[in-house]
Amino acid sequence: MTTVTRARGGWWHDFVCPTHGTELLEARGDAFVCTYGCELHGEPYASAWLVLEHQAAARLARTASRRFRRHGDPADQAQALAIVREFADYSAEITAEWNRDSESWMLQGKLFKQALTEAIWATQIADAVVVLAEDEAAREAMGTPVATMLEALMETIVESRRVLVIERDDLTSNYVAWLDAAGGLATRALAAVGGVAPHGDQARWIEQAVVHSAVAIRQDGWEWEGSTYYHLFVLRAYLLTLAGADPAALDPALVDRLRRMVDVLVGFAGPDGRLPMLHDGPYDRLGVHLEVLEICVLAGQLWDRTGLDAVETWARRRIGAGHDGLEDLLDGWFSGAPLVMSGDAPGRGSVLFADVGYAVVRSEASSLQAVLDAGPHGGSHGHLDTLALYLYGDGVAWQPAPGVPPYGSALRRDHYARTTAHPTVRADDADQLESSARVERWEVDHASDTTLVHASSSEAIAGVRLDRRVESTGGILIDVLRAATADGSLRTFTSALRPAVPFEVVQHGDGWRTGWSGPSGRRLHGHHVADVASVLVDAPGRGPSDDPTVPLAVGDWTATAARVTFVSVFAEAEVSPITSIRLDAGRLVVGLSDGRTLERELLP
Repeated sequence: MTTVTRARGGWWHDFVCPTHGTELLEARGDAFVCTYGCELHGEPYASAWLVLEHQAAARLARTASRRFRRHGDPADQAQALAIVREFADYSAEITAEWNRDSESWMLQGKLFKQALTEAIWATQIADAVVVLAEDEAAREAMGTPVATMLEALMETIVESRRVLVIERDDLTSNYVAWLDAAGGLATRALAAVGGVAPHGDQARWIEQAVVHSAVAIRQDGWEWEGSTYYHLFVLRAYLLTLAGADPAALDPALVDRLRRMVDVLVGFAGPDGRLPMLHDGPYDRLGVHLEVLEICVLAGQLWDRTGLDAVETWARRRIGAGHDGLEDLLDGWFSGAPLVMSGDAPGRGSVLFADVGYAVVRSEASSLQAVLDAGPHGGSHGHLDTLALYLYGDGVAWQPAPGVPPYGSALRRDHYARTTAHPTVRADDADQLESSARVERWEVDHASDTTLVHASSSEAIAGVRLDRRVESTGGILIDVLRAATADGSLRTFTSALRPAVPFEVVQHGDGWRTGWSGPSGRRLHGHHVADVASVLVDAPGRGPSDDPTVPLAVGDWTATAARVTFVSVFAEAEVSPITSIRLDAGRLVVGLSDGRTLERELLP
């Protein structure tokens, strides 16, 4: 039975409904359908579907080969062999020429439009070959055609890496990590079927990963782009590159960087293990949850403990009962014992990632977690969201980073990468500029359960200084956001509230109260007041990017002034513990239901 369609794949990001912005579901005959019933035909959907189909076939080969190793069912071995041989037969037809449909900005591939896509596919096929070749009969069945496919694949990988690193001078690209992963695994696969790797052994590819990680990973552990997804993307590539390596023999500098990359996930995850998807990346996609699970499984074999338990639990929950079980078959990824992690694992307290500029603010008294984006723009995968404030709870994303739909959707740039999609400030309803912010103050006092972060930017809006101070104390979150023009001119400033849950606004005295409704009766209460005349409008808006068509109420809080301070106080509870907030002579006064009063000076 033919498993592999003998045609070149395109760019999976084109597999998106242009009307609704949602990823398409599947192919039904010659139609490609969306959640809302749209039927699309032809290109670019057909070649985009082929990417998903080829990747799924490669995953199936990898899964079946490892099931055979575990359980010994000949049907699994036969299935994996059939897929690998079919790809080898088709590869023989196309390896002489590059994919003519590749776009000018892409790194050209052969089986796919992009060499990046080819590398991702290659890691799965190569792993399947390595496992199948453990059986002599299967090794002979793969024979020369599979070895020839791997040799051709190596030529593509080496040439693509040369173009990217030498011609384009782009060593920091996340593509490099995946080309190295594909090169390392294809080298192993060639050796497994008795071929000779013409470009050196696997050690070469691991050394290249060492070099790449030195320039692509910040000191705080973040991949340089500051995108959660591309951090995961590169970390996964590194772990795949190390297949069969002895952890004890790895370069200590690489191990240290990988450890810090894992610690980023531990320190950044919400209380339920959900990873805030800052900047470009899918908000909630099965493929990403599978990638996260693979990272957790492989990292769990590199070290004796990782701290990723909650992250793995969240990924498994989102994957659900339909999981094909591949990640649970990836035992023995390394050839030696796990490394013993020295010291304590990262805790669940507040953390500042100083290089990327993300502050995670937590309290022992509440599951409410705030993430302040005070980092750089992030390049091609960055968003115009300087000083955005994202809010998460246990089992609920109150005000999350929205992610983006597949890149083929116009909504990626027209909405989700723009300032209006993010809970930050804009002037005269215009987007911010590509900019960065600076953390001015960071204080954590465990005795009083208080964390305070203050960040500023004079780059996000021309002629305007922005300051944002976020404080969590005893489960109460205080957010003070100021915008001030340098020359005293009037501007119309809008501070955005961007809930991902049902949301209501009620004017109360000189300010407003907002109610945020989460699952199982969960509630977040907001109390809001400004120091100049303002209005908080309950407006229609879009939710997170997994389904842009879902209408949600959002808040646009607007004032026309030379200088305005927007103050919000939040608490998670069935009934708000906050009875009042007011501004008094430059101070914020918060009344609590237990009779206490919190007083804070506003920003100077």
